[in-house]
Parts: sequence; C-alpha cells; structure tokens
Amino acid sequence: MSLITNEIHVRNGFKNTVLVFAADRLITKPNRPPVVRPKLFKIPYLEAGISYFGLAEVFPNGRTVYMSDWLQDFINRQAGIRELGEFAFKLRDALHLVIPLKTLQANASGFHICGYNSRGLPDFWYLSNIGGMDQYWHTGLMPRYEEPKSHFLERDARELGWDGKDVSSVQNNGRIYRNGDFRGHVVAWDALGQILEGMQSFPDFKKQRTVEDYVTTVKFKFKVIERIYKEFCRKPKVGGGVDVFTITKILP
Repeated sequence: MSLITNEIHVRNGFKNTVLVFAADRLITKPNRPPVVRPKLFKIPYLEAGISYFGLAEVFPNGRTVYMSDWLQDFINRQAGIRELGEFAFKLRDALHLVIPLKTLQANASGFHICGYNSRGLPDFWYLSNIGGMDQYWHTGLMPRYEEPKSHFLERDARELGWDGKDVSSVQNNGRIYRNGDFRGHVVAWDALGQILEGMQSFPDFKKQRTVEDYVTTVKFKFKVIERIYKEFCRKPKVGGGVDVFTITKILP
C-alpha cells in the first residue's frame, strides 16, 4: 500500500498558487520482503509531479520491472508534451501495453498527476482502474484504466468560484487529494493536524508562516504515521521514508 498526497493552495486567485507533493517509499507484496522505492517523481518540462499507489510492477516483454524505474523512463521520453492531460492519456496507453488484463484486475493501481497547464493554472489529473471505495478500501477493480480526468480545474475549482476565464474569480482556498492506505490519511493524518494546530496556539510554539514551514509539517506527519505502522501494524504497509517537494507559481 502507499501514502500519497497532493495539495493545491490558492493564495491570490490563480495569480499565486502553491503545489505540495508527498509520498512514502515502502513497497510491500505478499510472501516477499518489503523494498524501498520512490513513488513520487518530478516532471520538469510540465512544472508538475506524478506519484503512484497500488501496483508497483509492470511487465514489458514479459520481464518484471519496478513501476518506479519504468515510470521514470516514461517521464524522460515524453519531453515534447506540453499539457498534463496529454501526459495522462499517453501514460494510460503505455501502461496498457505493459500490464496484463488479469494482473490489473487483481490489483488496485492509480496515479496522481499534478502541475500547471500551458496557461500557468494549477490542475490535478487522476488515472486509475478503481471503480469505488468501501470505507478505507478500493473496490470495483477493472482490467483497464479509466479515462484520465481533471479533478481540479474541470471539477473542484468550479466549486471555489472558478469561471473558466478570470484568474481572480477563484476563492483563496484549495484542495487536498489523497490516496493509498486511507486509514493513515483519515485516522492519523487529520488527528495529527488537529494536535499541531492546538499546540501552535501557544506563544512558545512556532507557527506555520512559510511554504518551508508547511513542508516540515508534512514530513513530520509522514514520519509519525510511518512510526505508528512500524510499531503497531502486524505487517507495515506505509514507510520507507518520505519524498516531499513544492512548486510555486506567481502570474503577472
């Protein structure tokens, strides 16, 4: 399983936005020892990042290759792409060539693709073979990935007032997109946020004032959740350290 998160923070409409990316590194599979592999990667030519959860291997030409290695190679070969949506559709087509139908239908698999479009506006695209959720668990697994969709600009940003044209129309707010082992997100992540918020109300505790402060908080939450899984879960499914980075854009 995994613990991945993407956050889009809107500070002055779309004139000032911050993207936060985070993912753990632990790969687990039944009857095999866990390994540590990256699940979060930068896409420099798109001012974006991509993370994955679930299925951690692909099978090009019958070989078994870690998703991390295959995905980094895929990113390197797509430098001519200029839009997140185009990247997402090409990724889906490429995955269908290296994952057998039966393998995909037996394993949850998903990708978070977050970054800026050609207008400099933040967006979040989602790609998965998951049909639904049963409390904390993915259900309705399909033998093919669904069509990738924009969950921010084409959906959630409109709830924040985005009219599709005026970058000042969207409210200063944001959205958080999470995936993987939802127990860690829902039970632990939110509770840790409440604890930190309460402690920061005291004058001798540092408050979050900068993006760097917030990154420190995200790393801390991941480390605490990793420790919880290590100490109390019979077979830890989250851990291996954390990768975190941010991208900030200010439009004229």
